[in-house]
Amino acid sequence: MHRINFRGLNIRIEQKVGSVREGVNKKGEPWKVRFYYPYGFICDTMGKDGDEIDCFIGDYWESENVYIIHQLRPDGLYDEDKVMLGFRDLSSARDAYLAHYSTQDFIGKITAMPFYEFKEKMKTVGRIGAMVK
Repeated sequence: MHRINFRGLNIRIEQKVGSVREGVNKKGEPWKVRFYYPYGFICDTMGKDGDEIDCFIGDYWESENVYIIHQLRPDGLYDEDKVMLGFRDLSSARDAYLAHYSTQDFIGKITAMPFYEFKEKMKTVGRIGAMVK
């Protein structure tokens, strides 16, 4: 893993572009995902799932907004959040997220937040649960 500084956020990249992650789901079915965007987590934070906050990094670092995808489990209940950093707009963030899944079933509500507000809350709170209801 390597680290990047995304406009003041310390990000640890777990999956670089072109890497593949694979496994077996609870039903015993194999799955595989190829990464089209760098994927990792925001260091020293905590998401609602108790792990550091996951994120995808887009190519448009000047984006004024952060897009938070409230991911669902296969049963349709809330699972965890994925933060989309560096995406031009909601539609490009949503499309980038969906490119990594074989179904649209995991995408829930998407919250847009100004980057400066997100960054400030990461510094002061460090938890996404305190930002998104």
